[in-house]
Order: sequence, then structure tokens, then C-alpha cells
Amino acid sequence: MSDRYLSLHTLGALVSRKTGVPVDTTALAARPATVSDLGIDSLGWLGVVGELENEYDLSLDDGEAIETLPAMVSYVNRMLDGGTRTPGHTDNRVVIAAPLPIVWSMTNDVESWPKLFSEYASAEILERHGDRVLFRLATHPDETGTVYRWVSERVPDEATHTVRAHRVETGFFEYMDIEWRYTEVEGGVEMRWIQDFATKPGAPATTEGMTAYINENSAVQMERIRGIVEAAAGSPR
Repeated sequence: MSDRYLSLHTLGALVSRKTGVPVDTTALAARPATVSDLGIDSLGWLGVVGELENEYDLSLDDGEAIETLPAMVSYVNRMLDGGTRTPGHTDNRVVIAAPLPIVWSMTNDVESWPKLFSEYASAEILERHGDRVLFRLATHPDETGTVYRWVSERVPDEATHTVRAHRVETGFFEYMDIEWRYTEVEGGVEMRWIQDFATKPGAPATTEGMTAYINENSAVQMERIRGIVEAAAGSPR
């Protein structure tokens, strides 16, 4: 396994240098866009791929076909590990027997997350700009007494009942992109959490191990949230 890895920030700087197109990686992670959407033509993207090949001593045969910067980060880092690493992906959902406005408002009230989620000790709002929320989460101490803290950003869209989020302070992750979707279904509202991520080389958990943990923990947290929201809505179970 290589001890080097490509970050989204590093790739964004390289793209700006090679193409002259300014890249705001924080905004990009919150609102994913294709290379062409960013204003990068095929020749410019080819130059970026060539620079990555030279910098990391790789042959990126499929690089030209990759359409987004996060996907390129994942591709390069898999190649650095001999093609053995795959990005993590989880998709979990729960049906909450409550009206959509209540489910939406309660689960998107970040400041109340320590009451909704059993894992969070605090949630501090750092900045609000329009719908965008920048905040810091802290966990309860684990069995070794370690508290984990990180900054994340969320952009909820109430018109579509979707939320785009990502970790700004990635910690052990190369990247962590999150999407929440809310859909009215028979019996209530389906709340769905989709997460795409990869752990950094040398992280205490592999991407595969983190995938298993997120799936297990999501089921626990979703069931807890379901109970809290349904109780608030006065829904019988």
C-alpha cells in the first residue's frame, strides 16, 4: 500500500494550475459537478490526467473518462494501492410514521442532533449562509476515552427534500460525501442515507471495515430517530 494519497484539495489546486479554471473544492463537494460543468474542456482534462500520471508515477488509462473530481480522487488512490482498494458506499433507509414536514424539520435541525443521535455529544453551528450550514460535531468518548471531532457542511433543499453534505475536516477519510433523501410512502416518510467515502492509507479502519460499521450504526441511529420523531408527532406504533 502506498503511503501517498491524492486529496480533493490537492486535485483542485492542480486543476486550477493546469487549466486556469478556479475550483472551490468545498463547494464542489457540497454540490457535485462534472468536469464539463466546471468549464474544463477535454484537452484541459487530458493535461490534468497527464500531470497526475507524472506526479504519482501511474498509468491512468481510464482517467479521461472520469467525469468528476471526487471520482478521480478515488480512482487515483485505488491505483496507488495497486488497484486493490474500492470506494465505500452505503445506502440505508427507514420509514417514519410521521408527516413529511415534521420529519424534515426535526432531522435537519443540526443543533438538536445530540438528542436525535446517540453517538453525538455536541453539535456546534459555525456558519450559516442561505441554506448552507457549516457545523462541528463531537462524539461521546469511546471505550478508550477518545472523542472524535470534525467539521461538516450540509446544504438542504426543501423543494426536493434532499440534502447534500460532506466532511470538510476529513480526518481518517480521503473524502466523505453524504446524501439524504426523503420520500412520502405508504405509512409515512422514507428517510434514506447514502454515503460515499474512502479511508486514507494507514487509517485505523479500512474502507471495507468502515462500510460495515456505517451500515450497522446507521440501522441503530435510524431506529432511534424513528422512535423520537414518531413520539413527537404522536404517531401510534
